[in-house]
Amino acid sequence: MAAAVVGGVSACSPLAPADPDRSETTHSGLKVDVGQHETFAGTPIAFTLTVPEGTTQLGPLVRRRTPELVAAYQPVLAEAERRQAIEAAEEAAEDPDATTPTPTEPLNPLPTTDTFAILTDPPEPDVTTALLRVDGDPGEVFSEVVDQVASLIPDLGLDADTWSQFCTAVDGLYTSCSFDVTGRTTDDIGVRVAVTLDPGNLRKKQSPAGSQGRPVMTYTAVATDPPDMRPAWQALDEELEAPGDAETPEPPVPEQIPATTTPLAAQPEVDAEWPDLPVSRPVTTGGTLVTQRWRLRDDSALLLSGDKPAFASILVERGVNADAIARSYVLSYSTAGEPTQDVIEDRTEISTTYRAVTRPGGPSVSATFTQAGRGNYIALFYLPPARA
Repeated sequence: MAAAVVGGVSACSPLAPADPDRSETTHSGLKVDVGQHETFAGTPIAFTLTVPEGTTQLGPLVRRRTPELVAAYQPVLAEAERRQAIEAAEEAAEDPDATTPTPTEPLNPLPTTDTFAILTDPPEPDVTTALLRVDGDPGEVFSEVVDQVASLIPDLGLDADTWSQFCTAVDGLYTSCSFDVTGRTTDDIGVRVAVTLDPGNLRKKQSPAGSQGRPVMTYTAVATDPPDMRPAWQALDEELEAPGDAETPEPPVPEQIPATTTPLAAQPEVDAEWPDLPVSRPVTTGGTLVTQRWRLRDDSALLLSGDKPAFASILVERGVNADAIARSYVLSYSTAGEPTQDVIEDRTEISTTYRAVTRPGGPSVSATFTQAGRGNYIALFYLPPARA
């Protein structure tokens, strides 16, 4: 279920970078007013978590279903499709002269139907990630995040005043802050929250690409309780009659994960200063994006990226097949089969997530293409193979 990913973004220009324009990001192929794709503090993320003060969200929330959630719903989906096919065959037998109109497919069809649309209640995405630029004081921002999580999961024993215990420093400068916690909320819901704050590359003296000279943050919430499949099977029986030889399974009552909240052990606080890295790593059209295999296209613009974890938020020009682009990014790493696809119809947005199918020990790679009112976006995530 891990939503956070780790890796690096390599510089791609031999030229000395100039101070970035804080209102625009320009590439040879696409000029973008970044402000049109920003969401500000106080906007809900998931549960009671919100975009913290002093940060700006770039692009939409990245909402996905974990492979575990998709797998849990596969049996009921397969049975619904089977029953629907039997009903269709019976109707065709009763009226053999009826003709079925042939649908006309568009030249570049985009996925617009939820993977589980055949079910009355498709599963809600259980992973939500906000990709954030830190415009205010990073310490105050991270402290607020700790405070939000402390309110959501009180039994963790988090203290916003001791936020620096989750940070690392070198030569008196913070290099990163992160925590990954699980527990039960005040509503007795299992949740995992993973947060990272990345100020940039101290050795190269560059902030992450697209960050406008500021640190970046990922803020992810994951529902950890397994889904209760009983209502889904009950709804299926009510809507599609089971064939005579079919028996509806009786799913067990799902267990709670975690069953209880384990308080966090206190760690020493870290006293350091935030590095001043006002210049972002340059990434122009054709430049390396997140990994050496990925390049920024001339029909896309980079909104935000990070090194720890390795991610990129991209805006794709309207009229371009962004779904095919997202899939192509993942396909380059899918060495053990075709990428998996999951489509979510959610509120006013449609999100399609592709995951690479890799051999054991391979990286974890995904791309989420989101069709939203403000534009078409792709969020790339890369987690390198674990070290032996």
